[in-house]
Amino acid sequence: MTEGQSTPQLAPAAQAPLRSQKITEIISNFRPAKGFNPCKKEPSKYVTSLDFDDQGDYLVGAGSDESIHTYDVKEGKFTKSVASKKYGVHLARFTHHSRQVLHASTKVDNNLRLLDLHNEGYIRYFTGVTDQVTCLALSPASDAFLSCSKDDTVTLWDLNSRNPQGKLKIATPYLSAFDNSGAVIAIASQSTSVVLLYDFRNFDKSPFSTFDLAPWEERFTPSTRGRAWTRLEFSNDGKSLLLGTDYHGHYVLDAYEGTVKAFLAGKGGASGRAAPISTTGKPLGQGDACFSPDGRFVIGGNGEQPGMLVWDISRASEAEPTLQPTHRLDYAKRIAMVEWNPRYNMIASADKEIAFWIPEDHAKSSEK
Repeated sequence: MTEGQSTPQLAPAAQAPLRSQKITEIISNFRPAKGFNPCKKEPSKYVTSLDFDDQGDYLVGAGSDESIHTYDVKEGKFTKSVASKKYGVHLARFTHHSRQVLHASTKVDNNLRLLDLHNEGYIRYFTGVTDQVTCLALSPASDAFLSCSKDDTVTLWDLNSRNPQGKLKIATPYLSAFDNSGAVIAIASQSTSVVLLYDFRNFDKSPFSTFDLAPWEERFTPSTRGRAWTRLEFSNDGKSLLLGTDYHGHYVLDAYEGTVKAFLAGKGGASGRAAPISTTGKPLGQGDACFSPDGRFVIGGNGEQPGMLVWDISRASEAEPTLQPTHRLDYAKRIAMVEWNPRYNMIASADKEIAFWIPEDHAKSSEK
């Protein structure tokens, strides 16, 4: 593992701005402050997933080099790499314990695996999925989690048991998400162009809401309808739902009504990663956009072009829901995925390399 040569570098225990900073005041000032190249020894490999732990102190990345890489956010440094050469690794996700990481397999079988980072041993395997896992969503309120698979199932699990707690059979349910309370589950079915909302307590019952995206796809993304959904995420206030796509842009839905509050346009082409339904053979990914903690902004990659885009959702209107980026943040490399730290005003992005982003003024003060 070799650190990149990005500047300015993060000062130990000083790089994460306080949460009291208003995002509206710093959103245009984010700059890459430190870089890491987990795949330097294998230049044809890519980072395929990113995730922060609950406290925002650690970042975990999975790669097509079949390894899990972890980073200390406060110290701004790489901590360790754990190989999974036999089974491969994708969608590495922290549990509520920063020493435990759940991940999907990419070869041999489709089992899910719970890894103890401290002793580098597996705590538990979760069996019963018969095709590639396309999404893992952990409940913010319990040890429950969901897996979506190309076998057309959504499976409900508990981290403390290897046996499924429930299972739904749905056409292409390749993306899922919990809301911030853990009470509502969203499932996106690409081939039918619908997003389904379930009550977590009644997971085996019919969805209480069904959002039909087909009319909106005909309006905004007709050439890729039903083929390029890559990300599903609730805003922290539960009012909005982000549905990311691979090429044209992203949808921000009203989480209660299912209407499109904004269509985020302006991307410079495809993200370079395979959407879950894709058979192109492109590297795996997890979508290239996410909400800011206040739910007002969406940040994301610029497709084939370098740099990061920022959309201000508050500027959308019912009469004109199409939004162009309000800010374009400079970066020399392509961004295929992005995550906002849940506790600090700090962002992580990745493609072949991982970058830590912080507001520019803070980066300058960290160097003093």
